[in-house]
Amino acid sequence: PHPPHTRTQEKKKRLHLCANTNKMSSPPNDDSDLEDLLSSATTTSPATTTNVNIDLDHLTRDGDLPKRRHYQTHNPSVSPLLFCYASCCSFAYASPCTCVCLVIGATIVVILALINVTLNPTTAIGVVQHDYTNVQSSFQLSMGNIDHWCIKGDDDSCTCDDPLEPIHRGELKMWRRAHKHNMMQLEPYVEGRKTIDVAIVGESMVELMDGSWMGETPPPLMGLEKLFGEHFDVSRGGDMDAVALGIAGDTSPNVLWRLQHGEMPMDFNPKIWWIVTGMNDLARTQCSEEVTVIGILRTVEEILERKPNAQIVLNSLFPMVDIRGGMNPTKKDMEDAFRERPRGRWWRRDGNNGKEGNKAHYARDPKEIAEMQRQRDQDENGHHRHLSSSDEEEEEKTSRKREQINPKLKDSHKFRHRNPFTMFTGKASVPMWPAVIAINAELEKFCQKHDRVHFFDATSLFVLGGNTAHETETLNSVLISNKGRMNMAGFKVWEDSMKEKLKYMLAKFPKEELKVVVEEDVDDDAEEEE
Repeated sequence: PHPPHTRTQEKKKRLHLCANTNKMSSPPNDDSDLEDLLSSATTTSPATTTNVNIDLDHLTRDGDLPKRRHYQTHNPSVSPLLFCYASCCSFAYASPCTCVCLVIGATIVVILALINVTLNPTTAIGVVQHDYTNVQSSFQLSMGNIDHWCIKGDDDSCTCDDPLEPIHRGELKMWRRAHKHNMMQLEPYVEGRKTIDVAIVGESMVELMDGSWMGETPPPLMGLEKLFGEHFDVSRGGDMDAVALGIAGDTSPNVLWRLQHGEMPMDFNPKIWWIVTGMNDLARTQCSEEVTVIGILRTVEEILERKPNAQIVLNSLFPMVDIRGGMNPTKKDMEDAFRERPRGRWWRRDGNNGKEGNKAHYARDPKEIAEMQRQRDQDENGHHRHLSSSDEEEEEKTSRKREQINPKLKDSHKFRHRNPFTMFTGKASVPMWPAVIAINAELEKFCQKHDRVHFFDATSLFVLGGNTAHETETLNSVLISNKGRMNMAGFKVWEDSMKEKLKYMLAKFPKEELKVVVEEDVDDDAEEEE
């Protein structure tokens, strides 16, 4: 560092230098330069000056005014991508929080979609891998080539039984009662007191068509019993005599067990056996299409072997779009068929409001039914209860689960166990319609190769549309529910078609031929006993 006196001297020098600089940069006070410029302009020679005359008169004449030039504005087209980008930027600038939420949501949807495509297995629906149309005996049916037992493509998601083995449901008291009721219906025909033309064997639809439910006849089903008598009871105006041997909830192995244990006795020889089974195999126990076909054919072969002169009609599986829940049928299954809670009580209990007796029984006496109806229409004070239309609609809404009306029958042959909306629940609905089509097609081909087995396709009775290739088929909800259960109108349409089919077939089998067949069976039995 410099000493203090040296720094003081340097400051004085800098101040002096700045003062001199300001003096040099200041303009002069005299106007000598301006005076010299003016004097030079006045002393210029006149010969060097040129005057130019410009004619501007044409600018004042109207006719010769120059036309104004019109410029067209050019609107360049905006790219849609650029417009979307600008809109997104404006939205992000205006609502940044909302934009962040949308981006996060879109990212999650994309991730779930990628997981669904890459990790979610796909199962083919409506495919029967092996051909069973050439089966001539029950010994030719085997389960060794089955790829999967369940309709979802695995072996664990269903409760499917072995279709080749007869299985009973004797652990249920109602089922034992219904089986006993069926055998009691056969007694007049076995003893020879009545003749029989047709035996209808199957599951819940067969039991309901006779007005029965698990061996009993509740009041709301009496209309079905009357309808069945008009079609299949000669004493009540029918064209033929038939008996309905069905139990609600039965699968093909259950039907097979019943035929082997009392519902197909040796002395019971109807001309035609009408088989209605397979619906519960597919929709309740959720067996695969191939397992369902094997179960139906096992029942057919049992009848062909024990009744070699009988004719068999295979009824097609009814159209449906939803599965049937539960292992055993309940009253809700009957309500699903009638599309509403049946009017009146299904049963009453003995004693005072069921306190002094716990045994429930169905009302059969018309007077008792009328009394129960009167009690239902009265309130607690004994006055008649009037329900408005809104109350009836509300009661109907709360009585049953609302289902889609006339649903589309989608012919989609691929099924994913999960989708982005049921990724972690695994409750994706199984498309039942493709499976129904595949089973019916296999049964029809089987019937075409067997002279004694005939196929009855009931699909057209309950399906609307499909007349052209571009027209979508829909389920006729007026006649049948989404789970394949018919109401009163549906039963009438079905039984009318059945009657026409049976009348045509019975015309080929006179009663004389039936007597010869019965006598031959009796002679064969006598020879076996000897």
